[in-house]
Amino acid sequence: MNEDDLRIVTDIARDVRIAMITSGNPDGKLTSHPMTTQQVDFDGTAWFFVSKDADLVRNIAHDDQVNVAYSGSGSWLSLSGTGLVVDDEERKKELWNELVEAWFPDGSDDPNVVLLKVNADSAEYWSSPGGKPRALFEMAKARLTGKEPNPGHNDTVTL
Repeated sequence: MNEDDLRIVTDIARDVRIAMITSGNPDGKLTSHPMTTQQVDFDGTAWFFVSKDADLVRNIAHDDQVNVAYSGSGSWLSLSGTGLVVDDEERKKELWNELVEAWFPDGSDDPNVVLLKVNADSAEYWSSPGGKPRALFEMAKARLTGKEPNPGHNDTVTL
């Protein structure tokens, strides 16, 4: 695994923070849920708070395969892996913060609050130096010249 790629993956997940987690429901349909990343340990693990009775938890009980998508202002990240619901009081207290408290006002001791641990086995990222303005410039340039745009750097990383 290339350390530069791993750093880019980690930086995107930490900088963007809001992710869309896609899971399969028992009917076979894909559904996505916006979630705030609490911690990224890029060994490939991302942590999220979730309600025990959430659709996402039921979906993961049915099929633990998930995708976590991040979209920033010039970088994009897609993590593929498995989701695991974790009820660990110590870990909840460690990750607890004011933003989480806005969603779960009864605190980390609330029995309905659990953690979702996503163990990513691969990541694909797109990084565009100069962000959106540069990406838009590249698309306009490609349209005028007929040449493919240079969207920046893209790579897939096995975690």
